Amino acid sequence: MSLGDDSAGGPGVSWSIDDPPSVGETEQSTKVAATTHVQALQAHRFGVTQSEQDLLAIEEIKDKVKLLDHQLTAAHRAITNMGRGMLFADEVGLGKTIEIGMVLKEMDIRGTRESVLVLTPAQLAPQWQQELREKFDLEFVCNYDEEFRGFNAHDKIVASIDTAKAKRHVETVLNRRWDVLVLDEAHYARNHDTKRYDLLSNVEYEEAFFATATPVQNNISDLYNIVNLIRPGLLGTRQEFQNQYVVDNDDSQIRNSKALQRKLDRVMIRNRREETDIDFTNREVRTNTFEPSDDEAELYDAVTEYVRSSYSSEDAKHLVLLLLQKEVVSSPSAVLSTVEKWLRGDGSATITKREQEQLREIQEVASRVTETTKQRRLREVIQTVEDQLETARVVVFTQFRKTQDEIAESARELDRHVHVVNGDYSSKEKDAVVSDFERKGGILVATDSISEGRNMQFCNVLVNYDLPWNPMKVEQRIGRIDRIGQDREVHVFNLALSDTVEEHVLDKLYGKINLFTQSIGGLRDILSRRETSGTDFEREVFDRLRTADSEVELENNFEEMAVDLEKNKAAAEKASAFSKEVLDSFEKGGEA
Repeated sequence: MSLGDDSAGGPGVSWSIDDPPSVGETEQSTKVAATTHVQALQAHRFGVTQSEQDLLAIEEIKDKVKLLDHQLTAAHRAITNMGRGMLFADEVGLGKTIEIGMVLKEMDIRGTRESVLVLTPAQLAPQWQQELREKFDLEFVCNYDEEFRGFNAHDKIVASIDTAKAKRHVETVLNRRWDVLVLDEAHYARNHDTKRYDLLSNVEYEEAFFATATPVQNNISDLYNIVNLIRPGLLGTRQEFQNQYVVDNDDSQIRNSKALQRKLDRVMIRNRREETDIDFTNREVRTNTFEPSDDEAELYDAVTEYVRSSYSSEDAKHLVLLLLQKEVVSSPSAVLSTVEKWLRGDGSATITKREQEQLREIQEVASRVTETTKQRRLREVIQTVEDQLETARVVVFTQFRKTQDEIAESARELDRHVHVVNGDYSSKEKDAVVSDFERKGGILVATDSISEGRNMQFCNVLVNYDLPWNPMKVEQRIGRIDRIGQDREVHVFNLALSDTVEEHVLDKLYGKINLFTQSIGGLRDILSRRETSGTDFEREVFDRLRTADSEVELENNFEEMAVDLEKNKAAAEKASAFSKEVLDSFEKGGEA
């Protein structure tokens, strides 16, 4: 019989069946074997650590990404634990995407992994693709790209997890063995009774990297479900986990936290803000609500009346009506562009004679507005900023091209450098405009085409010329300048017209969720709780507006929505507090 090398590569002990050792010899041989095995294993691990001591990816990306110490440590730990998988659980804002991107880049350079599947919530898939390309020179196809040919046609894919679990794709995903599986916002898969969890528990992969700032949300079982996907069996069976770590089957209490901490340390990387060297700056937000001129007020009323009287959920017109309602608080030129298009017959729906009359009335009122209240106020903001702050750069965001043209023309009257960027620009052209803005200063007038993926920490003043109704989009705008690397106080100016939907959204909705102090993660939690009912946030704002028969009813409609949001916020905060309490007890080694 021969006992050869074990799975870790350590040498074993051999003997012949014809010459069996004595009992004492056996004990001694076993001790020698054990010692030799341990030494070999230690040498193996030391060799791996030494070979990985200098991450090769650092040199490749140093000019594109400013890597922080905790990010390098996290990437290094994940690389030296290859073959096992890790849960990246840093608090919000510490750069989990950077950490995973660093790991993927290191694997790419070393050629250790080829097929990579990155699964994210739908709205984050393009952002992941863009960051991997721009920061790490990693080309991934996204399931939203025209060239996407399915999950068996590409080696590096970024996709919505809901696309991956869809009937037309799930079989292809499961029929392939992936080298690496990445899951962002992993807490969305915490429920083991969902199709998302079913997909993840059945997909085959060599190792997994999951990311979430809140691995525990409602109860300790959330953590078990997520960890068990990454390292099946690490925490035992579900029943064993309950018996060992949960107090009397109450998922809101834990016991044996030291033992649980030791196991989690093998799979979880968690950095907290106070433990890093990052000096997060303050955010100063000023919301300025201005009285519209008589013509602007008349235009708003005319558009709102047209929207209410013309709306029908049975045709395609409602999408354009929603657009028109947003445009009227942005600029008359944006409204004119849409109205004139409809009057020319370019719309997708038939317009009645009565609607044509209403549109011509809107056209006539919009044409009378030569200079808007927001144009004047924006110039005042820019001049005030230049007088009071040590900055020469201001980013102005709008949702509409025609408004962008109007803003740029008005800003040029201040004799400043004016830079313009929108969706017509290629990625390289956008980079060139942003670089020009950084070098020359002045005013950058941008659409939401750069509200994700472009970092502008060199600027610390932002103006929301018009406000998206979805608060996530507002935070994504602000996130261009208020992020790691910003070393000055961030100033945000919101321009809104009183007695309009903007004022209701600002006052009732943004106020209830404390939009301007929430993190991206907090907003996602609040809104995701609302979206479980299938309600789209912007669509609900629109419906609340158009169905109101009076100012009182309009006020009540938004008040109801605000109360619902406040409940969602309270639930999200309660879940976050529980998560922090549980994870802190691990970090402190406390006992329940």
